[in-house]
Amino acid sequence: MFSKNDYLQIKSGIIDSHAHLQLEYCADEPEKCGTADLETLKEGQRQVIQRSLQANVKQIVNPGVDLKSVAELLELAESHEQIYVGLGLHPHNAKDWTEEAEHSLRKAAEHPKVVAIGECGLDFYYNNSSQESQFQALRRQMRLAKELGKPLIIHCRDAFPQLKELLLEEGHGLKGVLHCFTGSPADLSAFEEFDLYVSFSGIVTFPNAKSVQAAATVVRKERLLAETDCPYLAPQKVRGKRNEPAYVWLVAEKLAELRSADLSEIAETCSNNARALFGLPEVK
Repeated sequence: MFSKNDYLQIKSGIIDSHAHLQLEYCADEPEKCGTADLETLKEGQRQVIQRSLQANVKQIVNPGVDLKSVAELLELAESHEQIYVGLGLHPHNAKDWTEEAEHSLRKAAEHPKVVAIGECGLDFYYNNSSQESQFQALRRQMRLAKELGKPLIIHCRDAFPQLKELLLEEGHGLKGVLHCFTGSPADLSAFEEFDLYVSFSGIVTFPNAKSVQAAATVVRKERLLAETDCPYLAPQKVRGKRNEPAYVWLVAEKLAELRSADLSEIAETCSNNARALFGLPEVK
């Protein structure tokens, strides 16, 4: 069992490559996210960010999921040196994709702290947007990422074959990350031909996530990332709590266990890979 002091001794620190820090996600308890009053949310957000710094989390990538949060995402990045931004439409919101939406994202992506397009992708589990609209929105965001020379943050649930098909059509010259990977080693092998990193969340710590754990052992070292995907999916040791970037260390601990590696090695590897993918600066 590691402690905060152990994390502080690791020179590289660690990067949370995917965390949602918008105010609506900063209630004390996950089920209250989006319903607490504004001052409570602001204080929760402040504490979450402060705890990440205290836990030696060097940088955080904060991806957007809709258009209404773009201004807040950029303001948060401007206010905190360690926070960077992805901009995109989550598959749940793919139905909102329009030419106007694309124009807005392209314009906002000129901001120097926007390091990725997304999160975007395919989610055939919930189907909150039609599959047709999900394909359309993802295709356009793939093209936008290539146009802007930025990586793509990809969400995929129950749609690996369909994602591969679209990547075969649109993936030439595209780099990105399969975020919060929930597949098996077989699913993973289907994407080896593409320029993609693979990121693991708190799911990899769950006792019944055997296929995800197996996948975590075979990802190439130079393609491995760690994330929280907070405020949900808290790692097993803190299940029931609101997830937050400080807990990315618990993901790294599990990755170290699964890969028979030192925690410091995993932290450095994931941090170097995140900087390579997103073009993040080195920090002391």
